[in-house]
Amino acid sequence: MMRKRLLYEISKPVIAAVGAENVLRAIVESITVGTGAKGCSLLLLSPEGDKLYHRVSYGISEEYVNKGLIEVDEAVREVLSGRAVFIRDAAHDPRVQYPEAARKEGIASILSIPMRSYSGIRGIMRIYTSEVRDFTAEEIDFLDSIAELSGLVLEKEEEHDRVAQEAERTREELRRLSEDRERFLHFIRMVAHDLKAPLAAVQSYIKVILRGSTGPVTEKQRTWLERSVKRIDGMLQMISDIVDLSKLEAGLIAPELETVSWGRVLENCVEVARGLADPKGIRLVVDIDPDLPEIFGSEIRLCQLVNNLVSNAVRYTPEGKRIFIRAFQDPEQVTVYVEDEGCGIRPEILPKIFDDFFKGDPEAQKGTGLGLAISRRTVEVQRGKVWAEGRAPESGIGTRVTFTIPKGAVCDLAYRERRKEEET
Repeated sequence: MMRKRLLYEISKPVIAAVGAENVLRAIVESITVGTGAKGCSLLLLSPEGDKLYHRVSYGISEEYVNKGLIEVDEAVREVLSGRAVFIRDAAHDPRVQYPEAARKEGIASILSIPMRSYSGIRGIMRIYTSEVRDFTAEEIDFLDSIAELSGLVLEKEEEHDRVAQEAERTREELRRLSEDRERFLHFIRMVAHDLKAPLAAVQSYIKVILRGSTGPVTEKQRTWLERSVKRIDGMLQMISDIVDLSKLEAGLIAPELETVSWGRVLENCVEVARGLADPKGIRLVVDIDPDLPEIFGSEIRLCQLVNNLVSNAVRYTPEGKRIFIRAFQDPEQVTVYVEDEGCGIRPEILPKIFDDFFKGDPEAQKGTGLGLAISRRTVEVQRGKVWAEGRAPESGIGTRVTFTIPKGAVCDLAYRERRKEEET
């Protein structure tokens, strides 16, 4: 067992370096030259176990190789049972299936050795001599080791082929799923577009009624109409989020791309943040590097990214607490984070918060569950990274969400395909 394991370990780096086919060819050539034989061949057992077929050889002619099928008879079965069989006079021994071909080829003696592997005997290694000769027990033992190495190489080759075939099937399945996914995203965009216009129209009609333009409205009617407006607002927001998500997924934001000032993006986001924080009595703390570089990207998406983080922070921050917006740079990247003094994120849900439609508390939480998913897509499109910490590092309370975007990064519209390629 130790010999088999050692031979297997020796074969792995060699196969990786030059390939199984080259290793097998080197084996039959080396045996032929090293033993002074006429030639050497490796014969593999058929899947049915009733025939041997030629795999690789050295020193013998194509005519001899193609002489015909080798049936698994008593002599062959003896080798396949694990014993080396030596035929001293190939021209006259009845165990030789093609004696005339052997005479014509100039073969005098044949030594057949089983090729063992972890899964069993895979075939036979045959050594042919042009003169009648004997092999010592020591020589046969050594050649048995080489035959075993050949069997392990063949097993490794088959394993590699199985893995390659499985990988190809997986790639084909991924291609099919990708095509299905693209068709689904296209369908979603069409449905979202067709839903948005009539919903907006219904909402405008309700607002006309609330203004009293169609006649007096009772308090009970007003309550239900106002609830309807809020529900439609939520539906419109979900439709907008789905459209944004599908655009990012499909790389359809090319018309939005331009050279963008980080300073202008963050200045606009700070104004939005004040509009959200001030009515709730939340103090906004801003610390932004004034010399941040420009970036080639979508100003709309970058603003949406920061605004999503701020909106979440406001939602979970009590009155009288603070929200921090900080942005700074180093030689490689720009880092932005939004931190709050709210209740923090439970450790068990922290890894899921960037998933599509994920809500930590679906019954109590407003929103579509797509805000952070869109944020993640936006950062990835810019070749950046985003992560969340359930407790802000310095204060130990609240939540900090950080994203980094490399300087000079070109917006990667095909990032989904790139990620799939990296994963495979």
